[in-house]
Amino acid sequence: MIQDDVLLRFPSGLAGFPEAHEFRLYEPKDGYPLKFLQSTTQPELSFVCMDAAAIKVDYEVPLTDAEAALLDLKAPTDAMVLVLVVVPEDPRQMTANLAGPLVINTRSLTGCQVALDSHHYPLQYPVFASQEDLEITFPAGLVGFPEQRHFRLFEPAGGYPLKFLQSVKDPEVSFACIDVAAIQPNYEVPLAPEDAQALGLADSKEAMVLALVVIPEDPRNMTANLAGPLVINTRTRSGRQVILDTQRFPLKHRILGEA
Repeated sequence: MIQDDVLLRFPSGLAGFPEAHEFRLYEPKDGYPLKFLQSTTQPELSFVCMDAAAIKVDYEVPLTDAEAALLDLKAPTDAMVLVLVVVPEDPRQMTANLAGPLVINTRSLTGCQVALDSHHYPLQYPVFASQEDLEITFPAGLVGFPEQRHFRLFEPAGGYPLKFLQSVKDPEVSFACIDVAAIQPNYEVPLAPEDAQALGLADSKEAMVLALVVIPEDPRNMTANLAGPLVINTRTRSGRQVILDTQRFPLKHRILGEA
C-alpha cells in the first residue's frame, strides 16, 4: 500500500495522452484499493485506478517483447498492475478497464499501458459483484474504532475471497477483509460466553468469519489478522470482533504462503 506520493514515468505516455509521461500516484488514507494518478505537467489530467489483484485475483497481463524490454522486470514481485476505473454517481456501479492495464516496475518506477484484446479482457468489468449492499452492525464497534458500528460489506466481482468493509457513518473508514475459510479451512473461533450471547448464533452455519487484511504495495505479501476475526451472524447481520490469543492465532498470517 502506498504511504506517500510516488512519481512514475511512462515513456510512451497513456492511451489518448502520448505526451503525458510523468505522473504522481497517491492513495487516499484508508482508501485502498482506490488510487489516483495525476499528471505532473497537466494537473487537470488525472485518473482513478485500482490494484488489479483487488478485483480479479487471477488477472495476468501478457507482455510483448518491447513492453518487457521497456519495463525490465527482474522478478514478478517488481511489478505493480493497476487498472483504470470509471466511478459513476453510484459508486457501486464502478467499472474497471481490464483491456488497458498499467504495469509498473516498482523498482525503477517506470510504467507502460498495455493494450490487450477487449474480446478477452473487458473494457467495463464490474468492480462489485452485487448492486445490493449488505449492511452489518457491530454494536461494540471494532478495535480502535468503537464509534463505528454500521458498515457496508462489498465483494469485488471476481475478487473472492477478498471483501471490503466500509463505514456507513464515515465512508473514508474502510477495511480489506477475507473469508477465513478460504485461507484456513480448519480455523475455529473459540467464543467467550459474552461473545456468544452478543452474536446470538442459533447454528454454526449462520456464522460468517472474516479476517482483516493488510495489503502492501506488492499484494502477494498480503497478510490476514487471525487474532482479531470478525464473526457475523448472517441471519441478524450483527457482528462482533473477537480478540484471541496471539500466541495461538497470528496477527500476520501470510495469505499466499511463503514467497
